[in-house]
Amino acid sequence: MSICPICNGLEHMHYACPSCQHQMEDAGKLETFYGPYSPYEEWGDTEMTNGYMDQAAGECMHIFSCPHCGLQTTQGVEEVASP
Repeated sequence: MSICPICNGLEHMHYACPSCQHQMEDAGKLETFYGPYSPYEEWGDTEMTNGYMDQAAGECMHIFSCPHCGLQTTQGVEEVASP
């Protein structure tokens, strides 16, 4: 079984904004933005319908936003083996 190091607080991702080069902030897992109850659903259920090949690639999709210019982007975070 694999887990997301960011969701589980094992790592912090440092990602530069492609527009202004300032550091972007992790806004959370993509699937938590689908609807009011999506943060409470099983994680595997929404990964199959999010439009990304993240489940097959072993990635957890996160939304990153730039506090400087407001750009938002989706970035895959490689999952690691569960300890």
